[in-house]
Amino acid sequence: MNLQIRIWISNVVLFVVPILIAIILFLLYFTGLRILANAGYYLRIEQEQQFKSVSRITETITFYGLENNLIDSLVKPSYSLLDPKEVYVEVLDQGNMVYSYGNPQIYSASAIVGLIDVNPELQGIVYQSNNTFVYEMRKYDGRHAYVYHIAIKRATHGSDSLMETVSFYIIIVAILLFIVTFFAINRFVTRFIMIHVKNMTKSLEMANRQIEMEQEQQKELLAGISHDIRTPLTAIKAYAEGVRDGIAPTEEQQKRYMGIILKRANDLDSMLEELFLITTLNYKKESRPSERIELGQYVRDFVEDHLAPYQTRGLDIKFRIAAENAFINANPQLLQRVLQNVLNNSAKYKMADIGHCVIDVTSDDDFVYCVISDDGPGVPPESLERLMRPFYRVDSSRTNPQEGSGLGLSIIRRIMEIFEGRVVIENVRPHGLRIILEFPKQGEES
Repeated sequence: MNLQIRIWISNVVLFVVPILIAIILFLLYFTGLRILANAGYYLRIEQEQQFKSVSRITETITFYGLENNLIDSLVKPSYSLLDPKEVYVEVLDQGNMVYSYGNPQIYSASAIVGLIDVNPELQGIVYQSNNTFVYEMRKYDGRHAYVYHIAIKRATHGSDSLMETVSFYIIIVAILLFIVTFFAINRFVTRFIMIHVKNMTKSLEMANRQIEMEQEQQKELLAGISHDIRTPLTAIKAYAEGVRDGIAPTEEQQKRYMGIILKRANDLDSMLEELFLITTLNYKKESRPSERIELGQYVRDFVEDHLAPYQTRGLDIKFRIAAENAFINANPQLLQRVLQNVLNNSAKYKMADIGHCVIDVTSDDDFVYCVISDDGPGVPPESLERLMRPFYRVDSSRTNPQEGSGLGLSIIRRIMEIFEGRVVIENVRPHGLRIILEFPKQGEES
């Protein structure tokens, strides 16, 4: 849930909750008045202004109830707040009684003393009779010709202290409830939004840590480049100077020196190629489109094509396919580079004249696995997690740079990230190394 949605929900809560509370308070107040009315504590009309307010309210409720068939659920409960012995209400439509409530003798016995008020907008007239207020209103809507009368006896025994007390306490409760609700909503909205802010903060912190890690890796990469390029360059320079200065006077010695220079130049070229690859992998994923590949068949074809060259380097390769129709999405050239880098390491670090390597293809419900195991020396357990760092070698002194650039496993890790997979490296007992390539499994072709 993003911040915009959270703010939208918070605004709805801020708007809706106070309205709901106001409705609940009104219903509670109305219910309380009903309870008091049933106990005999009816609304008492003492003044002309009170009567005008009550008559306008009851008029609106009455006609709304008539138009929406709410006589029993709205109109009657409203009039029940008034003492039926001291009030009379009637609604006529073209002379026919539509609704009535209370004691009709109050209206028939009241003698009009004088006009109190005329309201043209509501077409209402207020009269005063002997201790009685009378309101008359006429309403025409094309189909109906309503005449509305309400007569209420004027209270002569003072105000109803109980009603006033109840109203006072309800107002106090309402104020306290609104205050508590305000702070509760404010806290809810703040926490609701802060959850997203905290998540954003965590994401930013993780991004910052990732940037710092990448910067540190870039520093290590630059340091490794400087060290590893200097080594073959120093050798090239030394042997070239030897040829120039006549240290190798014979043609045979000169050929040997030139061969060393060429080998170091090839090492340098290979290192630059791998550097170019590992840097371009970071931003050229889209230029290396993936294809649907059946991994078992791909491994068969790869071993058949590369078995002879690796045998000349003293590495015997076998494969075991335990999963048929194990489809993955991968770029064929990059996948080939992954297998070559693993096998190149096995060939370089073999312990005997002939090393052995086995490639297993297996799968489960979600993943396809390519497991490459050799019988080489393995690595110390503490070095396993660092093997895929650029330029990392178990030989920390880098006394044997000819054994590789230290970029092969870094390239494998980056390629597997492009394939949305991962790499796991394990030692094999009694000795050897196992590299597990895990690919997301794709469904079979229809």
